[in-house]
Amino acid sequence: MFSLDDVKEKSPLFLVELYVQTQGDPSTTVSWFDIGETMGLDREASTRLAENLFGTGLAEIKTLSGGIGITTDGVAEAQQLGAPITSKGDPGLVLGNNTPVLDEAACQAVEKIAADLKSQMGEKRLDFDSLAELMADLKSIDAQMSSPNSKTAIIRECFRSIMGVLQKTGDTDSLIPVKTLLGD
Repeated sequence: MFSLDDVKEKSPLFLVELYVQTQGDPSTTVSWFDIGETMGLDREASTRLAENLFGTGLAEIKTLSGGIGITTDGVAEAQQLGAPITSKGDPGLVLGNNTPVLDEAACQAVEKIAADLKSQMGEKRLDFDSLAELMADLKSIDAQMSSPNSKTAIIRECFRSIMGVLQKTGDTDSLIPVKTLLGD
């Protein structure tokens, strides 16, 4: 059963996923069931999360068959949560767009997210193995970032591993920028 705590925990991720799928365009309609499926949720959980966003004014019902749209308040909130600021035709910064080496903008994004994760490590209640895994991935990212040609694939896989650790711990605040960078 999907509890009130689950709704509070997953609502920011649901909002960011809505933002990504609509590309921040309030006139676009997507299925809240598709958003939930992307997050690994069943139809009931997806409905509860969508209803929560309706109640807070961050999303609106577009169709009776599960169509949902993001509001302008929802766009602002999603961007505040770490979703990329996009314009039509610009999907935002995502690692893995067939570029073998990171460009300057990608390097800056990677360094910011890695620095944020490092500064928050003490606050995360991680077991020893999870902490060791997170530290190893961050060290791998640091090693790649010291190269004049930081490899996109290696950085991307380190962040995928970090995403797995963060998902296990339920750390949604740190997970949003990582998922955004990965395009997940």
